[in-house]
Amino acid sequence: MTFMWSPTMMLASTTLITSTLMALSSTNWLFLWASMELNLLSFIPILISSKMNREIESAVKYFLAQALGSALLLTSSIMMWSPYSFAPSVTAMMLTMSILLKLGSAPCHLWYPSVMSGITWMSCTILSSWQKLAPLSILIFFTSITPKPIIPMMAAMNALFGGMMGMNQTQLRAIMAYSSIGHLGWIMAFMVVSKPALSMIYFMVYCTLILPLFLVFNYMNIMTSKQLSKASSIPFSTQMSLVILLLSLAGLPPLTGFMPKLMAITSLASQNISLILLLIVGSLMNLYYYLNIIVNMSLVNQVITFNYVRYTLKTKVLLFMSSVLSIGLLPLVLF
Repeated sequence: MTFMWSPTMMLASTTLITSTLMALSSTNWLFLWASMELNLLSFIPILISSKMNREIESAVKYFLAQALGSALLLTSSIMMWSPYSFAPSVTAMMLTMSILLKLGSAPCHLWYPSVMSGITWMSCTILSSWQKLAPLSILIFFTSITPKPIIPMMAAMNALFGGMMGMNQTQLRAIMAYSSIGHLGWIMAFMVVSKPALSMIYFMVYCTLILPLFLVFNYMNIMTSKQLSKASSIPFSTQMSLVILLLSLAGLPPLTGFMPKLMAITSLASQNISLILLLIVGSLMNLYYYLNIIVNMSLVNQVITFNYVRYTLKTKVLLFMSSVLSIGLLPLVLF
């Protein structure tokens, strides 16, 4: 299912991009809050583009979660910078929780898989990449005022929840949602050692890997694990590209997805060994359901014949370049 590029959709997409850039360049709390609200309202028309009941339900859930996060963000920011504020640590915690809610991070993650399961793959792509950019940047910026034990705890919770909850899922979009939560744990690991640039590098690598994967799932109209046998009828080169992308997204060494995880392990080695172990356990659980996806892709169903949209040249090029990128960064792992 693809977007219908009507004037309304073009306006919503333009406003979506502009509002995120406004949030990243904001200089006061009111402007930041207004930018986040504009971003929320511009994403709703994209969510309900096909006007299906599940999409409308997911849009309502997304609106309620984001509106609550915005209210907490505005309230906590006013309390923090007010000269008559009380309990600064509680206010800082409230601010952090508001950002985690907008980000879809544990323990405020319950809305995220539910929303992902009811929207199209194209909306999932935007929600998993562009919509996380502004909240993630705010979280990185305010790491210094967040209580010290909170960030390692959140990183471990994301890694473990993303691994455990994704293992019993059959909906591919829910699996990718829990995978995103698991990757958030590794992104937060860099915040523990105060390396925000590495957090953004990890996030960019993650976005590079999920973009072609979600586009292929969209064109093949795959929603559940049982439908992955459609991949058995596509060319072998395309199957190998998908396998490489999935293994790289799982962080299997020595592919590109392992490079930022190795950087996180190296950075945390001298500070927090227990966090490294929890992150590795969560990553192994992620690897389990990625391998399950690959096994289901290799199964051939001789009874049912599937019809799906042919790949365009742009999709083939994007998939090929992404798989090459997943192998081409191998030398960087050695450093």
